[in-house]
Amino acid sequence: MLKRFLLAASLLVFCTPSLVSACSCAVGGGKCDRSWNYGNVIFVGTVTRRLLPTDVFSRRVFQLSVSESFRGPAIVGEDVTVYTGAGGGDCGYPFEIGASYLVYANLVGDRLVTSICSHTNPVAQTAHIIRQLRALQKHERVPDFFGMVRSLPSRYAEHLEITPLEGRRVRVIGGNKLELSVTTDQEGVFSFPTLPSDTYRIEVDPPPRGMSNWHLNMGRPVTVEIGAPKVSGCSAMLSFAAAGGIRGRVVNEYGSALAGLVTLEPADPIEAEAVRRGGGLSSSKTDTGDFQLWLSLPGKYRLTYQPKAGSAPPVTSEVIQVNFGEFIEDFRFKVPAVRQ
Repeated sequence: MLKRFLLAASLLVFCTPSLVSACSCAVGGGKCDRSWNYGNVIFVGTVTRRLLPTDVFSRRVFQLSVSESFRGPAIVGEDVTVYTGAGGGDCGYPFEIGASYLVYANLVGDRLVTSICSHTNPVAQTAHIIRQLRALQKHERVPDFFGMVRSLPSRYAEHLEITPLEGRRVRVIGGNKLELSVTTDQEGVFSFPTLPSDTYRIEVDPPPRGMSNWHLNMGRPVTVEIGAPKVSGCSAMLSFAAAGGIRGRVVNEYGSALAGLVTLEPADPIEAEAVRRGGGLSSSKTDTGDFQLWLSLPGKYRLTYQPKAGSAPPVTSEVIQVNFGEFIEDFRFKVPAVRQ
């Protein structure tokens, strides 16, 4: 039996800039995210060309022209060489020729190295951070809480367009019932210069029609904690997306549940490759056969099942259509009998 329902419109918050990934990024704890101010080298640069790897450890190498430097040896007006992985499981960042980025890199020997686990992102997606880096250069105090509101793309493409949302009201609601709000500007940026010490719930309204909220779906409220003495600069990226997904069970031809790994990928090969380049595929390990996979883009998908043990080959499902904001319930992924 196949049940479908549409998720209610709400807010989606991403803690990292990429899609669900096979690459494993360590995410720091704490309710005040100041990681935007971490990094050996921070600069704005435009990718001018891709260079040939110099050894077997250089997966992808790019030359960038530096237009603004906030920290480290990157000099404005000069070119720098940045090393990264090929994408997918090695956490490589998908630079594009001609695009401009805010780059966070670490010095590894004499090399600048970055990945999707850093805050490296296109300039258009980092306006809120660039403003604060400029403020620090001028020895100015940054806001207690700031961030950006944006919408994620509604389809897969080679060049994903993520749009900052202007005119959205961002509210912070404290435990003492204090409520304050600001409106995002033309770059989707908001800021609260000063906030009393407290833990605040974050809300954004109005959400775009048909968008959904990962945190609410998972029962995890979005909060920010303000209060450390002489500490400001808590940040958040608040992203709206048409979150949907598939929940179901892997069973064999006799109806018995199967343990293993279930992976979700677009049915279209070009879209599947775009997902891999963006960081990886959504997957779920299961010991009971039950799985739940979230996705932010509508389209046609396939499930792949890999047994938990043994050398049996992966099994792929039929094509599954997931519509805008839709969640498919009780999907039975039937595979041939697998010896566990």
